[in-house]
Amino acid sequence: MRDLSLLSDLVPELIEQAAERYALLRQVALSQPVGRRLLAVQMNLTERVVRGHVESLEKTGLLKIRPIGICLTEKGEKMLAPLSEYFMASPSLAECEHRLAELLHMEKVILVRGDSCRSETVKNRMGQEAALMLSRLLKDGEIMAVSGGTTLAALAAALPHTEADITVVPARGGFGERIEYQANTIAAVLAEKTGGTYRMLHIPDGFSTQVIDILRRETPDLSQVEALIHRADILVIGVGESQLMAQRHQLPPSVRKTLSGQGACGEALGVYADADGHILYRMNNVGITLEELKNIPHVLIAAGGSDKGDAIMGMAKAGVRGTLITDEGAAGRIFNRLSESSQGRKNNEHKNRH
Repeated sequence: MRDLSLLSDLVPELIEQAAERYALLRQVALSQPVGRRLLAVQMNLTERVVRGHVESLEKTGLLKIRPIGICLTEKGEKMLAPLSEYFMASPSLAECEHRLAELLHMEKVILVRGDSCRSETVKNRMGQEAALMLSRLLKDGEIMAVSGGTTLAALAAALPHTEADITVVPARGGFGERIEYQANTIAAVLAEKTGGTYRMLHIPDGFSTQVIDILRRETPDLSQVEALIHRADILVIGVGESQLMAQRHQLPPSVRKTLSGQGACGEALGVYADADGHILYRMNNVGITLEELKNIPHVLIAAGGSDKGDAIMGMAKAGVRGTLITDEGAAGRIFNRLSESSQGRKNNEHKNRH
């Protein structure tokens, strides 16, 4: 980074051009195959500028031009992760990331511009940022556990092809959502992208402990997969809004009503909590538990959108911590909530003094 700063002082126009070309590579990764005209619109550049960048990047072997559109080459995919540390940093975002990490007690926070609950593009960019972070962590022999959800599916789609002899497993059992968003499917995609192997978990969330014990005895493969899950070196999870997740988990109406009345706002790993981090409900499962997070070397939490701000804050207070990849929509909601809470405490203290 210091060398880049020195180069920026010497030839600032070179750094600007390099940053623009890196942004173009990232946009192609999200949209490929893509035409020059659409690429120009997506990047807010003229077609002439895009044509120049594409031609130069084709000559260096980072892009390939096909009849169906522009695509990344294998070399181009491999360039995304190492370059992201140089070109994605923004002083204003960096300050916000640092502040949010302190408030939520996260190891690190990575912010993406925009609000993913209003734009699918922002969600895809958030998934891409999480994928680039993940690609820098992968090492041969590691076990990676992943949960399901739309953001994790975006992460899997954006992960550059790489070579890592890893084992990918679901973090917990599946539940009634579209198959492409289930943990088993995402684990398979990530294994294919890395050249690793995957194991599936054929048991849904929510079974009673008695049923789970029977399945363990009757299904030797279940115990083997469970053992791998609890040895995870990397965990990649999302955070859900409580009422939506309660519906997807098919919780009984009485439980949903109780959670709503108690102020539940978020869910992760089958745990439901309120905005203050109080755990209100736990689902039975054979997967990773909340208490195990502190023993996992690398925990990535990918979740964003202003509609998930409360959920992220509540689950962070409940102990879901690590590296958070989120967006400005969620960050703004969290800052507002914490500001309201702080102002409320000040008002109460003032009343008590008088």
